[in-house]
Amino acid sequence: MVALILLSVMVFSRFFLNPLLYFFVVEGCMIFLVVTRRRYEFWLLILSMITPISTEAVALFAGIGTVGHIFGTLVSSITMLLGLIDEIPRERLIRRINLKGRSNRSRVQTLMFTFGEVSRLEKLQMSPAHVIVSAGRLYFTLKLPYEGETLMSFSLNELKETAVHQVISENKPYYPRLRDLFIPVRNVRSIGKPRHYDYFLVIKTADNVWTFYEEPKTLLNFQKEIEEAMKKRRS
Repeated sequence: MVALILLSVMVFSRFFLNPLLYFFVVEGCMIFLVVTRRRYEFWLLILSMITPISTEAVALFAGIGTVGHIFGTLVSSITMLLGLIDEIPRERLIRRINLKGRSNRSRVQTLMFTFGEVSRLEKLQMSPAHVIVSAGRLYFTLKLPYEGETLMSFSLNELKETAVHQVISENKPYYPRLRDLFIPVRNVRSIGKPRHYDYFLVIKTADNVWTFYEEPKTLLNFQKEIEEAMKKRRS
């Protein structure tokens, strides 16, 4: 309901507000939709991106508006497009496993899958992975070199271990310099820190070991979700 009200406000503002006010109204509505995008169905997000463009086309055909209106429409549509970029892989994953709806899309977690042995974060090759637990199985997507995106899955009954491991790596501390005010800091994680504390979710089956990197809270929450799903399956 909130999304539909905001879409109506955007359409109304295009025809009755001057370019500056229209920009603030339509961009403000779009930013709110992007921030709260997990609450809406995917088709509604698509509609939110299309609505300003469609309204602009109608207004131009009727000879209503200026370049300022067009600018506001383009900026707001790009704002929603950026939000959709994050949601499209989630929606694609749930559709591939025959799920749908915002509740399932919001359960998809975005982690970083690590290639190789975990010893130091800076030396790892990582790629984004979208993961979800559903119907007693763990599903996740991987972008494999030269093969594109691949859907992996296995039964929770195959799991031998799920644990969050801490990896401590030594490094030479980097101290801020005056030039850092003008040049991006490459060693930002090393500023004043002789050690790095990195956390990885390790999932072991009889045949493979899968390792994912993210913030500790995200990893612990997903580990808890896996363990609770395993308990339900056993009970």
